[in-house]
This record gives sequence, C-alpha cells and structure tokens, in this order.
Amino acid sequence: MKELLLALPAGRETRGRAFGLAPAHMAYRVGPGPKLLGIRLPQGLRGGLMQVDCAGFDGGGDPVGCCRQILGECRRRSFRGIVCDFEGPPAGCLPKLAEILDRNCAAQGWTLYVPEPYAPHAPRARVLIPSALTHGTLERRLRDALDRYGPDRTALAVEWVREEFPLPARGRGEPIPQEGLEELLRRLEPAVFFDRGLCAHYFTYMAGPQAHFVLFDTPRSVREKLDTAKRLGVIAALLPGPEAEDHLEEVFGPPQP
Repeated sequence: MKELLLALPAGRETRGRAFGLAPAHMAYRVGPGPKLLGIRLPQGLRGGLMQVDCAGFDGGGDPVGCCRQILGECRRRSFRGIVCDFEGPPAGCLPKLAEILDRNCAAQGWTLYVPEPYAPHAPRARVLIPSALTHGTLERRLRDALDRYGPDRTALAVEWVREEFPLPARGRGEPIPQEGLEELLRRLEPAVFFDRGLCAHYFTYMAGPQAHFVLFDTPRSVREKLDTAKRLGVIAALLPGPEAEDHLEEVFGPPQP
C-alpha cells in the first residue's frame, strides 16, 4: 500500500515506523467555539499526521479560526496530513470545516482523511471505509467504495472489533473488552469460526432463550482485511494503534531492516 497509518494515543512511542507505518497522533479535538483543543505532545515531536476528533462538539460557530489553528499546528509539527476522526452524520459547521481543510491540504500537498459521510464536502480527501461489518462482505464494500471514489481516494479504516449481538444481529453490537472476550472463550469453550467475507472470527452461544453472536478480530483477521484491500487496489489504511501495537509482527511479518 502507498500509505499505512497507525493511530496513536498522545505522545505514545511506537515501533510502527519499522513496519512502514506512519503515526497519526490522537491528541487533538474540535471544541466549542469552535477551537482546536489538544493534549500536550513532546516538544520535539515532528512528523506523521494529526488526528482530530469532535467528541462533545455541537457543531456551533464559524470554523475559519479553528481551521487556521489546525493548519498552523500542522506546519509547526511538520505533519504531512490530517485525519478527521468525526463520528456521526455531518453537523453544524463541521462540513464547512472539512471543506476548508480539504482545500488547504491540497494546496500544501498534505493528505486529508475523512469519514465517508464527509466525502461530498471534501472532494480531494481520502475517504475512510470502516472494516467492521455484520453482513455482506468486505470485498463488496470496498469495491463499491472504489467505484464511487476511485482508487486514489479510497482508504480502509481497520477497526479491531470485539462485539456481542443478540440474534438476529443488526447494526453495531455491544463492545467487549479483551478481558471479557477471553473470559467468554474460557468459560464457554465455543466452536470459533472464521468468516472470509467479513474477514473476522465469530462464535455463537445461548444465554437462556436468547442466542448471542460474538464477532472479533485477531492479528490474522486484520491481516486478511489488509490483504483484501491491497488486492483490490486500495492505497491507504488506518490501523488502531492501541490494539495493533503489540501484534505488528503477526500482521506485517518481520520489521523492515
């Protein structure tokens, strides 16, 4: 792939560079005003990308000043791109913010990543397609995205999923911590299967009269997701650092010399 990103908590060290991954620093947020809020990073930190979310922001205000802050921080830190980690449908001034960042990133030669709902507002940006599915196949999902946005704009957002659903499964499930998943596997000793279409592991069990479905990822399933995207011509992917950091060899093989 042309670009592999590893989303990292603020200031966290990573071995990802040895595997060809660029850090996306999860240290920034769009807050009320709007204005750029940030967690203090090491003074000398340079390079990688800025990752900015909008948790708790209601979308009110004029985004021009906040965009200046974001772009100024990118220049100061020598970031070469921005990941907009915006959840939910576009609201308030956020579409305008994405539009301004899209225009300015293109002028600077930086890469902007946006969630799919923001794709119409950022026509030059790479569009993040989530890997988590409960039906269909990842290959079909990516083919549809490639048809819509083209290979230069399609990026895979790898989600390291651990979710439980009552059957029939609809939407997103209830997140399970890793310790909870391990406890379920120990206690139930279920037959675990691998769904090649979803590129994920799963098992089912009964709790009283209710059937449950547990979907989860491992280094193998993450590798399958990346292999599927690469085979289809997707040129970029974003991985979740907190989950992936301890499994880089299993996902990518030995580090680059």
